[in-house]
Amino acid sequence: MWFRRLLLSYLPVFFIVTMILFVVFFQTLNEQNRREAIKANDFLAQQVILFTDNSLKAIDYQVVREILTNPDISRFFSRDGVDVAANIQALKVIDELKFNYPIIDSIYFMRFKDQFIFGDVPRTFEDFQDKSFIENYEEQAGGAKWTGERRYKAFTNSEVDAENVITLVRTAPYNMGVKQGYFVVNVSLTKLHDTISRMYNSDISFVSMIDKEGRNLLGEEVDPSATGPVLSKYTSPYTGWEINSGILDKNGLKFVLTFYNVWVVFAMAVVVFGILWVIYVTKRNYQPIQQLVSLIQTYSSKSEGTGAASESEFIFIQNTLENLMSETKQFQQQYREKLILQKKYHFHQVLEGAVQLTDEAWISELRGYDLDVKGKISTVHVIEIDDYFAFQAIYNQRDQSLLKFTLYSVIHETAKNLGVTVWAEWTTDRRVSFILWQEPDADAMEKNDYIIQECRTWIEQNVSFNITIGRGEPANTLEELRGSYEKANYCLQYKAVLGSNRIITLEDTVRPQTEIQEYFKTIYLLSQSLRLAENDWLKHLNVFFDQIRDSLLPRKEIESLLQFFVHHLEGEVLELSKEYRNIWRAVQTDLRELAMRWDNLDDLQQGCSSIFAMMNEKMQMQRDSHSNKALIMEIRAYIEENYANSELSLDFLSTKFQLNSKYLSKMFKEEFGENFVDFLIGLRIANAKQMLLETQKPMQEISSEVGYYNYNSFNRAFKNVVGLSPRDFRKQLGESS
Repeated sequence: MWFRRLLLSYLPVFFIVTMILFVVFFQTLNEQNRREAIKANDFLAQQVILFTDNSLKAIDYQVVREILTNPDISRFFSRDGVDVAANIQALKVIDELKFNYPIIDSIYFMRFKDQFIFGDVPRTFEDFQDKSFIENYEEQAGGAKWTGERRYKAFTNSEVDAENVITLVRTAPYNMGVKQGYFVVNVSLTKLHDTISRMYNSDISFVSMIDKEGRNLLGEEVDPSATGPVLSKYTSPYTGWEINSGILDKNGLKFVLTFYNVWVVFAMAVVVFGILWVIYVTKRNYQPIQQLVSLIQTYSSKSEGTGAASESEFIFIQNTLENLMSETKQFQQQYREKLILQKKYHFHQVLEGAVQLTDEAWISELRGYDLDVKGKISTVHVIEIDDYFAFQAIYNQRDQSLLKFTLYSVIHETAKNLGVTVWAEWTTDRRVSFILWQEPDADAMEKNDYIIQECRTWIEQNVSFNITIGRGEPANTLEELRGSYEKANYCLQYKAVLGSNRIITLEDTVRPQTEIQEYFKTIYLLSQSLRLAENDWLKHLNVFFDQIRDSLLPRKEIESLLQFFVHHLEGEVLELSKEYRNIWRAVQTDLRELAMRWDNLDDLQQGCSSIFAMMNEKMQMQRDSHSNKALIMEIRAYIEENYANSELSLDFLSTKFQLNSKYLSKMFKEEFGENFVDFLIGLRIANAKQMLLETQKPMQEISSEVGYYNYNSFNRAFKNVVGLSPRDFRKQLGESS
């Protein structure tokens, strides 16, 4: 009922709006036509002024050109008597101009010397009808190029009516100080009007050309009552005349074009009426809404003084509904989150034995999670993501969550497709545990194995990480289910030696009997080899890991064995010097990092090999540096005692001390900061300076005693080091003393 009332109430507004749209449409069309008319008249005025200016400019240009370049015209104006030949040539110019420019009415020349008039006019100035025009033109200073409208008649007694013309007067010669005459051209306004009238339809449009005296050069004045407004107006830059164009008011055209304002006023009135109508109808139909608002305010927890009065009714209703929906949604979200957390917590508590439940209570709680497991056999499986350290390094937190959700979904979808009930939860960051319930039949375990194998294969083929699965034993009771969970986790302990990306069952964890003493013997030999930086340490390390594989040790026992090995090795290294203990500290840091990230025994063996290889290399370098330093000091002492031996050289020392000469030179440079040759020369020159200072031995003798049998070699070496020859050095010392 209320809907029909609203519909019928607003129906008049619909018709009003529709009518306004029709009015706007036709008015827009009318306005478009008006603009097109203005545009057409604007174009017409431009064409008229362009045609008129171009025609008059062309005549003006041709007249000036004839005056300047035509010798016949020059000869005509320079004569002071009748020259028939000159008159004939001048007549040809007149006829040619009339032929080329049809709008020209007449042309005549006036010569000042004898007052001779030549053209379609009397020959004497006294009988000339245009005499007053010429006299007035001479009195004007700098007259216009073209005159306005005037009446022109060549002969007084002629029966031909005077013609309305515009006139161009040019002096001959052109633009000179001495004037010989006038070259006068009269353009017929009738011909000009006929030419222009062919540019437009005179039944629709009108064009007027107003000269400076306000006269219309294109004919009689148009009746103002029959014309519309002037739509276009231009002023000629050449003549200064004003060109006006517009539309004639025929068949009510003026009324149609000016009806725009009437349509606008009518449309505005209709809009105002529509607004008043909407206000009236809205107030009439507001009562049910007001009652609804009052009802909500009555039962709402929001009081009148808390802002309800400042809100509109619809906003109040909207806010109330939004708050209600928001609270409902928030409550549902909290309930779902609480249920998920409660379900996950309960999963942990039950499987780890922290909550004591009877089998009936356990089945009842599972029914609350939409899990119908009564009478079914359960099996626990634990899935672990392989190489979890690399998994965290490759993917960000968002991608890790997405991939874990993918694994979680694969477990559910695979079990669901086979009609098996499943409950899965993440028990650690890298492990997801799940329980499979199925009917107790002969192929129950085969179906279990198929499900977990399908999960492993799908993950291997479709994502970029692998999983290893530990399988527990079938269980009928809650206590047996907890034992199945422990066995599944126990199976995953053997992933270290059995390898990853596989399914591990209890049958795979049967261990052979081995002697524990073999581990400690290998650890002792490996520690000694690393301590002494021997080359056979890798062999002992490989034996150690082979023993672990043969013994099929679980991860916890491997970690305990490694802790014992590291502790024993640390005790061996701490007995060494400070340099070796510093090397061991760096190795300890690397071993701690390896202990956190290794996934299987191969990863552990490879990491230990790399760490101990670096340790062995550094210890060998440290040991070599100690032995090399003692040797190089021995070589230096030998050089200082035997520097006078002329055969002393790198080859000599390398033979004596059984070292490579290049290696000896390198060690010498690294230890003393200079090469062997410079050291030997410096030593010899220092002793030579002391002899020169303290003794009077001859130069040759000093040269021999410091290892130079050739005096020239000694002299050159001394001069290179000291900057003076030995004689100059001794002489300088003697003078100073």
